Amino acid sequence: MPEKELKYGAIIKREALSNSTLESGSGKLILVSKDPFPGYYCSESNPADNRCKELSYYLPVSVLPHTHEDTVCNLSLALARELKVHACPARISLMGKYVGAIRIKNLNKIPVDEIIEFYSSNGLSFFKNVRVNTYLSSIYLNSFFEIIRLGKDIYRNIVSPALYYLLIPEPVEWRIFERVITYQKSKGGFVNYDAATGYWIGKPAFVHFIRIYAKEITMDQMKGIRRDFAENLSAFRDQNVLI
Repeated sequence: MPEKELKYGAIIKREALSNSTLESGSGKLILVSKDPFPGYYCSESNPADNRCKELSYYLPVSVLPHTHEDTVCNLSLALARELKVHACPARISLMGKYVGAIRIKNLNKIPVDEIIEFYSSNGLSFFKNVRVNTYLSSIYLNSFFEIIRLGKDIYRNIVSPALYYLLIPEPVEWRIFERVITYQKSKGGFVNYDAATGYWIGKPAFVHFIRIYAKEITMDQMKGIRRDFAENLSAFRDQNVLI
């Protein structure tokens, strides 16, 4: 069994957010990702079927402690120990600007108001509830990663086994990443996966990767995604066009 590694870093992605239908008496704004892991289909014959996907909820924060990330990380680790809820600090776009937020998964029938009260009692204030039309949001998640190495430059998440990390030599800004990966998936082959970018903090440099979400994927398919991405990215940077 490969040795477990613990990393800290970020995931960068874009998803459609809208008002959640969770029962809440808090009067606070609760957003939900309409299509978690877009690009991955539970049923390829019915792309709208999201029943196999674990929903992600976002609690936008209106007032943050000065030590936002430290505070939210410590509170989120305590929440995981006490209630087995997965939470992490996030930044999302909302009403034309970036705001701090808390991303929550794995509610397990825990009332969301209990979670809001947990953070509120520790100095965080949340946005009041308003009607939000479905919109595309850039999302930045800061998180711990428990991973194992599967092969050269390929890792798997232990807690969420459908998450994989394919190392790349340099960072890629989102607008370019999205364009290249969309083109790549349009060319056929194995396409039933969601992709995001991210990094792990380290020295002498950050480790950058493509994050893949897929329930059934082989090592050869992951190697192919990584290889094709490098080739397509190089072609795009040389010619500013994908053919």
